[in-house]
Amino acid sequence: MRTIVTMLSLSLSLLAASALADGIYKWVDENGVVHFGSQPPQKEQVEVVKAPKSERYKKWHEEQQALVAQKKMATAAEAQSNKASAEGAPQGQQDNRPSEAEMAARAQRCRSAQQRLQELESHARVREVDASGSYRVLPEEERQQRIQQTRQILQSNC
Repeated sequence: MRTIVTMLSLSLSLLAASALADGIYKWVDENGVVHFGSQPPQKEQVEVVKAPKSERYKKWHEEQQALVAQKKMATAAEAQSNKASAEGAPQGQQDNRPSEAEMAARAQRCRSAQQRLQELESHARVREVDASGSYRVLPEEERQQRIQQTRQILQSNC
């Protein structure tokens, strides 16, 4: 009887822990190995298996959409450049106006950077999640450095 109660409580605790997970991400590394984790990698293409409900995920998802739009824009611009060079048009006469996707991606990056700057400036203690999944508080010097970097990003891109 005690064994059944122990197994039941253990399975319920595992079920509760999985229900509290922030999200589940799936990605393939450069060696072709499939990984699953609760923290998405920075530079890999990630498939969201279970979407978390946090604000941090929403920001990350918006940034990923902006990166995808930027890649599409770059490939479209490259295709247009190749087409123009194949037709024999001089490089100076090409249409250099940004596309709607580029403008949307730029606007999203600007909104994200403005929000990041506001968070960095309004909170004296800023926590971030490191690679191991634990939280760490940014030292004041690093917080000021990130504020400066974010301002430079805003100046150059917005």
